[in-house]
Amino acid sequence: MVSPEAESTQSTGDPEPPPHAGTGESLWRNHDFLRLWTGQTLSQFGSQISYLAIPLIAVVTLGASATEMGVLGALLRLPMLGFLLFGVYVDRMRKRPVLIWSDLGRAVVLALVPLLYVMDSLTLGVLYAVVFVLSLLSVLFQVAYRSYFPSLVPMEHLGDGNGKLQLSESLAQTAGPGAASALLKVVAAPLLILIDVASYLLSAVALLRIRRQEEPPVPDDETPASIHLAIWQGFRWVMDQPLIRPLAIASGLYSFFVMGAMQSIYMLFLLKGGPNLPVEWVGVVMATGGVGAILGATLSVRTMRRLGIGPTLLWSTVIGNCALLLVPFASGSVWTAAVMLGASQFIVWASNQIFFVSNMTLVQSITPPNLQARVIGTVYSLGLIPAPLGALGAGLLGEALGLRPAILVAVVAGAILPILLLVFSPIPRTREIPRP
Repeated sequence: MVSPEAESTQSTGDPEPPPHAGTGESLWRNHDFLRLWTGQTLSQFGSQISYLAIPLIAVVTLGASATEMGVLGALLRLPMLGFLLFGVYVDRMRKRPVLIWSDLGRAVVLALVPLLYVMDSLTLGVLYAVVFVLSLLSVLFQVAYRSYFPSLVPMEHLGDGNGKLQLSESLAQTAGPGAASALLKVVAAPLLILIDVASYLLSAVALLRIRRQEEPPVPDDETPASIHLAIWQGFRWVMDQPLIRPLAIASGLYSFFVMGAMQSIYMLFLLKGGPNLPVEWVGVVMATGGVGAILGATLSVRTMRRLGIGPTLLWSTVIGNCALLLVPFASGSVWTAAVMLGASQFIVWASNQIFFVSNMTLVQSITPPNLQARVIGTVYSLGLIPAPLGALGAGLLGEALGLRPAILVAVVAGAILPILLLVFSPIPRTREIPRP
């Protein structure tokens, strides 16, 4: 949710300007950014196909039980703990080769699924291994991708670039599952994976076509050789920054109470906890969040320019978090409850996209180049690690108090605490991004 400006490098034999020259030019004329954006857009849509197809392969093709599906979900999320470790290594190497090899690796690993399916040799154990390696490479890619992006774009265009990248992700999350569902009517789920394989290969080709030369990281005497000390250096930098620290802590609280606690029992609450929505209505309610995400990604840069970076971060948090309060109070007729829940989804996702683009732009702008990947890894870790703990707590609280009271406790804490953190920080008074 939250990332310095990399040093300009000249392209060898390339007529394109260095990354921080031509500051008045639109990103539409930055061909290297467009190549990165194109590759990521294709990859995002392909990934949405796999996100739907892999669970279906496990359940329908391989007959996985509930326990085996739990193992599959755990293997998908376990590599996310590697954000901190990968940040250390990515800071010490060229990032574009990391991106290319990650894409190629994901393509090869995923291609095993349709290949073994055709050979009638696909097993649940193989699917476990594929999911784990795929998630591991995706975490590596994400750290390198977020820390490589600032080297292609002038600092004043970071917000615009983040907005475009986030818009692609929102569009993929909204349209991808629908396209996958339509394709499943004519193609078996294991063969559908080939679309994602092709998307990773196309993303690698797009990255290979980036012309700007990336210089190797300059050895830094201040970076510890020890891995755990290098991780600590990135974490300490985040905690020492008066603008980044409250955002990181607020993200951790939101992760614990909302992404973990609330979302873990959200579906059960919709169906059996009070609103009692028909199953077919749940998809419609969830889809409103995708529409809100597209709107938020579209308006993010405009909002930053109009309000300033700090007020945008504050008010997107206030509006989005307060909209969460509609969830525990959704009641009345099925129509009334569905409208309240849909409105909450729409506002929360729109606000979250504005917050994410603003937060990432701020972090990328003020983080030193030698700490870029470690800071990104720290921010992602703080936003992901608390969620499983929150999910466990919500399950116990739901059993003790009931679903609606448990949702209410999670929402009130997850909404109010991050707002208070930001209100009593320098963020509301920060209109311009400080120069590094």
